[in-house]
Amino acid sequence: MKQRVLITGAAGTVGTTLWQAWEQKDTYKLTLMDINPIQGASSRVVESDIRNYAAMKELCQGQDVLVHLAYVRQDNLGIETGQVSDIGASMYLFEAARECGVQKIVYASTNHVSGWNEKLSTPPRFSTGDQFRPDGWYGAMKGMAEIAGRYLVDAHNMRFISIRIGSFNGTYEPNGIRHCSTLLTPRDCAQLFGLAVDYDGPVKYLITYGRSANSDGIQQSFLDISGAVEVLGYEPQDNLIKTHLHKFSPSES
Repeated sequence: MKQRVLITGAAGTVGTTLWQAWEQKDTYKLTLMDINPIQGASSRVVESDIRNYAAMKELCQGQDVLVHLAYVRQDNLGIETGQVSDIGASMYLFEAARECGVQKIVYASTNHVSGWNEKLSTPPRFSTGDQFRPDGWYGAMKGMAEIAGRYLVDAHNMRFISIRIGSFNGTYEPNGIRHCSTLLTPRDCAQLFGLAVDYDGPVKYLITYGRSANSDGIQQSFLDISGAVEVLGYEPQDNLIKTHLHKFSPSES
């Protein structure tokens, strides 16, 4: 029987990559949700807002897995009184999922949870899933959501897998030298998130980074994917350091 998977933020670049890949393979019974229109999907589509608790509780009914990609932009943080922040919206959604019996949350986090590592040294300090060194409120709130996931696992025996995405532009082409280390390509993205959705092993709580292979044996990405590889069985297909780094390096005279 196919797992019933709810994707929030499904109109975004990551969301579109996932549902298109999963629809093509007919992998899951999908419900796609976004505040913006979703075009071209054959799955159930719902236009809604993750800040609406009642609507989220209704959406979570009957779902096995929540893939939470949606993000509440903080352009007016501290300016608009009563504004629901991204962490507030995520907590609403997590509680709705828990109340409705959702067993697993797969969370799209960000390398910005440990982004300060890039400011501390060149090359950047190696970032692992146990590190919290945010470089702004975006990374801080994503890290707060990961801590909320820890609570759900301990108190309610749910599963929580957080994927701290390095960089994602929906293509196989890095935008510069940094992307050669951090980029997650579309097919590797679909594989990694799919493995997280399917995982039913002994690990209940996991934080890993999301990037492609990105190593030539000498130069190694500064984002740790060992959890994805060792726990989830992730086998990234693309390696931007091998295939693209030379395009950004100064030519020899």
